[in-house]
Amino acid sequence: MAGGGHHGYMGWWGDMGGPKQRGIITYSVSPYAQKPFAGALHNAIFNTFRRVSSQAFYVVLPAGLLIYVISAAKQRNAYLYSKAGREDLEKLL
Repeated sequence: MAGGGHHGYMGWWGDMGGPKQRGIITYSVSPYAQKPFAGALHNAIFNTFRRVSSQAFYVVLPAGLLIYVISAAKQRNAYLYSKAGREDLEKLL
């Protein structure tokens, strides 16, 4: 066992044989005076807006690029399989 041998029973919490504690002051707030959710809705709205707007660049730019690429690919596919695009399709195959 680390730190020496067993010294026996020291006593219960607050009564361990040491000098009496003096001059300890504790403060508390009445539960009726506390407002745990003061401003929670207001802060939630503005915090959500701040967090979404800070991440918008990382979401909107790739999503816009993806939408553009998909629409361009659909238009190119529609052109290649139309009467006007048959020659270009034959060149690709």
